Amino acid sequence: MSTSAPRTDVDDSLTEDSAPSAPGAALVDESRRVLVHLLQGPFLDGRRDGARYAQLLRDRSAIESRLADLFLELIVDDDAQVAFVRQSEEDPDAPKLLRRLTGMNRLDSVLMLVLRQMLLTQSSRGQRTVVSEAELQQALAAYRRTTSTDEAGFAKEVRASIAKVQRAGLLDEQGDDYEVSPVLRLMIGPDTAREFIGLYREAGVSGLEDPEESSGEDAAEGSDAESSAQS
Repeated sequence: MSTSAPRTDVDDSLTEDSAPSAPGAALVDESRRVLVHLLQGPFLDGRRDGARYAQLLRDRSAIESRLADLFLELIVDDDAQVAFVRQSEEDPDAPKLLRRLTGMNRLDSVLMLVLRQMLLTQSSRGQRTVVSEAELQQALAAYRRTTSTDEAGFAKEVRASIAKVQRAGLLDEQGDDYEVSPVLRLMIGPDTAREFIGLYREAGVSGLEDPEESSGEDAAEGSDAESSAQS
């Protein structure tokens, strides 16, 4: 696993002078472009597209209002400088506009959890997460069904899962490596991760852990140790 410098893809139609939309009026052209980008997905990366991300922050209220009209909500992580749109959970009967991560099988889900682990570990060090196919093959080898002895077939399944996650925009191919999108941490929150991990543990799949949960336990243990020392 390694780190890389962010790329910059600048939209010439967006400038530092772009303004927010007037209250109650139509979105300004720059914000309409941001809205379309968010709807096209999978996310907006401020480190690669600073002008578009800056316009999102300037006109966030108006853009959120347009998304709400479509039963969608805007998720922004200021620390990671990423934003994406997800289906609103306020009305479970609302029509579903976004269907980006459908048809995922068991191995796809495990891959997503493994990538999330890697992302959380690296991001805690302030680094971008870049991983090779060989590293992913090795990381997923432990989750090959115990009844299967077809290593070549499993490697092919892993490559198919990588391709599926890449098509979803969560892996960015960089030569022989892949950069993990920071938005993955937002798309699979702690509660969802723990639910998946619990299900796989019940099915006999071990080795999956939630780094956020581990950090919390370490902090609690450190606090207990400090309290004991003081007493």
